[in-house]
Amino acid sequence: MALDGDDWTQNIPPYGDEFEQPAPRLSVVPASGPVAGADLPEPQPTMDFPRVSISDIYSAPSPEPAFIWAGRIPRGHVTLLGAHGGVGKSMLSLQLAVAVCLGADFLGANTEPGRVLFFSGEDGGSVLRHRLGFIAHHFGASPERLAKSLTILDATDEPALYREVSAFGIKTGEGTPGFSRLAEIIAEVRPSLIIVDNASDVFEASENDRAAVRGFMRSLRQLFPDEGAPPAMLLLAHIQKQAVGNRGAESYSGSTAWHNSARSRLALTADRDDPARLTLSHDKLNLGPRTAEALRLVRSHTGLLMVDEGAHDAEGAPKEPPEDSLLKILADFVERGERVASESSAHTNAWKLCRPEPGFPKRAFPVAGPLFATLRQMERDGLIEKENYRDTYRKDRTAWTLTTKVSTVRDVDGFRRADGHVA
Repeated sequence: MALDGDDWTQNIPPYGDEFEQPAPRLSVVPASGPVAGADLPEPQPTMDFPRVSISDIYSAPSPEPAFIWAGRIPRGHVTLLGAHGGVGKSMLSLQLAVAVCLGADFLGANTEPGRVLFFSGEDGGSVLRHRLGFIAHHFGASPERLAKSLTILDATDEPALYREVSAFGIKTGEGTPGFSRLAEIIAEVRPSLIIVDNASDVFEASENDRAAVRGFMRSLRQLFPDEGAPPAMLLLAHIQKQAVGNRGAESYSGSTAWHNSARSRLALTADRDDPARLTLSHDKLNLGPRTAEALRLVRSHTGLLMVDEGAHDAEGAPKEPPEDSLLKILADFVERGERVASESSAHTNAWKLCRPEPGFPKRAFPVAGPLFATLRQMERDGLIEKENYRDTYRKDRTAWTLTTKVSTVRDVDGFRRADGHVA
């Protein structure tokens, strides 16, 4: 019952007052200092591209491209050598490897001496050793000397360096364990020239896939060490069968990315009428003008590729055989009363005396070994013989002289051999 005169509701506090207090009012004062967060670092791009300096191209010009084989195989880039199977690209590259190891001329052009790493995914060790025997003999090089600068890897069991992988329907390419191991060996050997034989063995992806081919070619350049002068790389590749005689871009099997990704490109093609005669052409060089002329080559009975001295010159006249050139030079020495020592170790040997002479066949004899071997064969053929004499120190010596089989009767054509051949 309510009390008379009392309003009982006046003693009941408003609902929630014991739990909620009114929030204080805050006055907003404009900040006079820097905006909050202004001292945080600027966001950086996730990737960037190097800026190329051009303001000093006159005062500090970039160096001219360097070549491991004059004008044809540049350092720091991948050069593609295309040929049909069995034409001789592996033999040609092995000959180049030996020439670089010796610092000798190769097919009439100079090489830069250095170490060579040969990665063989096609031919096994026994085949390579057999070929190297002929090549070393041709250059007159000792196996011990070659072993110091030539490293050959037999990768025929596991040749793949790059393969295609698929995950969730997406195809990508990646380097293999063999690629990683090759990179370690390159860092250890520090070669000036790397030869990879060949693309069809080391590339396990579609040769028609442009992205895969370009990815593989980029990965090969990643094998070059970061320090020191970059090496040159020669990658051997097959060309299409229907491209015989056509050494353009379409001659390479697969995607055009093969020849587009290579800075320099060579092609070795056999003559249709005579498979023993070949042409080595330089079809591309992105680093400057192509100055290297096409080379006419011939395959010897041992498989070596040599400059075809029997090829015709620009006027259509056949070039003189190198043996005839040597006979002329020796005949000149005999007529002058000068002696060319038959001992290769003598300071007046044929290499030292004959090489500076006009008409010396330098392409046929880029180093001393082939010259001495040819002289011995000419002796066996009865064209030259050894003559005994005493030098100024009264020591017995031997020198080369012409035999009676070769007349030294000179005429306007040179000299006439007893068999009727005019040299």
